[in-house]
Amino acid sequence: MKISALIFLTLLSSMVAFGQKSTDLKRPIKKDNLVIDLTYDGLINHPNGVSFYFGYGASFQGMIDLPLNSKVMNGAFGVAFSNSNYYNNGYPFHKDTSGNDYTQFYPIPSDSSYKRSKFITNYLDFPFELRFRSTPNSKGHSWKVSAGFRVGVKLGARNKVVTSDNKFVNYDQPNVIRTRYGITGRVGYGRVGLVGYYSLTTLFTPEKGHEMIPFSLGMTISPF
Repeated sequence: MKISALIFLTLLSSMVAFGQKSTDLKRPIKKDNLVIDLTYDGLINHPNGVSFYFGYGASFQGMIDLPLNSKVMNGAFGVAFSNSNYYNNGYPFHKDTSGNDYTQFYPIPSDSSYKRSKFITNYLDFPFELRFRSTPNSKGHSWKVSAGFRVGVKLGARNKVVTSDNKFVNYDQPNVIRTRYGITGRVGYGRVGLVGYYSLTTLFTPEKGHEMIPFSLGMTISPF
């Protein structure tokens, strides 16, 4: 995990540095070379008896502008580290009732010492966006709308359960999908805006786990 983080930080710094070099000094356009998303993360299609009642996530993206032959539209691609945390009242088991390899969440008994449980995923993402910008004002701020696509490779996943006596972390989550992809959209003004992501893949590999679909909604910040 430490090696993956080091690789991501190296790629991120290279992408941002390259993007900054391409800035037009005559007009202070904010090109969103660094993008930070802070989101509510949820799952569609919960298992019976299990509630995924809260979730949060963060994504740190280094982006490079792709100039197009247009005054208001351009492309962008980059690399991102994305983390999602799904709080729930269940625990994942990786075998079904017949002993087959299948991940299913089962509710934790209410009379146990359980306090909270969360399922965590980390991905290295490769986003692509089409960006539309209005004419910037004197400070370089403009209205921005973008639509995009994101492909991600799993870095890791774990389940964490906290009881009144102890804490348990299980890193053995074999059926979390290795390669995910989905659509993204964002709208904003200046350095802040709203962002959304909808996965076109399930949380677990098809036929290897309950078919839950991840999504994210939240705030996006682009310092430069």
